[in-house]
Amino acid sequence: MRRLFLSTVLAAASAAPLVAQGALSVQGFGYPAGQLGTRAAGTAGAVAETDAGSPLNPGALPGAGRAIFSFQIDPEFRQVKVGGATVNTTTARFPVINIGTRLMARGFVGVSFSTLLDRTWDASYSDSVTVAGDRVHSTVATTVRGAISDARLAFAWQFSEKLQAGLAFHALTGASRMNLSREFTDSTTFGSLSQNSVLSYAGSAVSAGIVTLPVPHLFVGASIRLGGAMNTRTGDSVVTRAKVPNRYGASLTYDGIPGSLIAVRINHEQWSRMRSLGSSALQVKDVTELSAGVDFAGPRFQGQSTQVRLGARTRDLPFGWNGNTVSERTLAIGGGLPLARGWAMLDVSVQRALRKAGDVTEQGTILSVGLTVRP
Repeated sequence: MRRLFLSTVLAAASAAPLVAQGALSVQGFGYPAGQLGTRAAGTAGAVAETDAGSPLNPGALPGAGRAIFSFQIDPEFRQVKVGGATVNTTTARFPVINIGTRLMARGFVGVSFSTLLDRTWDASYSDSVTVAGDRVHSTVATTVRGAISDARLAFAWQFSEKLQAGLAFHALTGASRMNLSREFTDSTTFGSLSQNSVLSYAGSAVSAGIVTLPVPHLFVGASIRLGGAMNTRTGDSVVTRAKVPNRYGASLTYDGIPGSLIAVRINHEQWSRMRSLGSSALQVKDVTELSAGVDFAGPRFQGQSTQVRLGARTRDLPFGWNGNTVSERTLAIGGGLPLARGWAMLDVSVQRALRKAGDVTEQGTILSVGLTVRP
């Protein structure tokens, strides 16, 4: 019975009415936030392969200096338009926490916690059932609260001023807390039905990456994540099995203009490896994203230069809706304000995303605020 209930909920995750669910971006197992630090988010992800604050490329860690502690909050404000209906929703995320320190002169070790997929949604619809020969009206509702998180332990070594490389181990964990309920219009006579369940996720992966300077002023960053087994459980029972998505990313960054960086990045993620975690109705595809951005010196504050960032990204989301691929186009703007005489940095970015699937459109505004301390 418990497996039947979980199968019903997994199917609902793929086929819930969009207006009730509230967003194109939370289909399937959730929204891929990108695991971007606030600085990288200000360039729409373009500098992520060389950014120590984004837990993607372990080879970028030595760029943090002696030590790093960073924390951020990323609320998203969404508006979905379908037919004549408009739905507004808000989701608060805490997508990245980074802690790391230098070992000896050339080594670096870091621990990070980031959101791989954010899965929070509601769905409801009107229904009627026959009870004792009478047709009784009711409302069926499904509520899901959860996420899949990536806990990473990374090691990096700076071989020279032109080459640094890293290796990392990942534990993917999380849970979806689900409630399936039926509320009868005549609640005095029939009462209500409700069932709760917690579906937990567990998986593992390894990653490796480099940052190199093959020619003056041109940095190349590249990383790869190879996913191991992944499964879902309820209690002590394994419900479904699949694989953690593999990921491949690379970027070029040019710093030949004083005080400025210009970057382009490509990233590919094999989300289809997760397919068997869900129901047969789940629409999932591999995704390639392209981004470009700039990070340049802005006005001076207390004798130190601030940073201004701009970027753009194009990609599809891994989970479709109603047979349609969900496309996403993002513009980003951000900035960095040095604090405590350069010992800390307050970063802020705003990403404006337009998502489309068929005749449905969604506009999302993600505000990211991050604080980085480098003692």
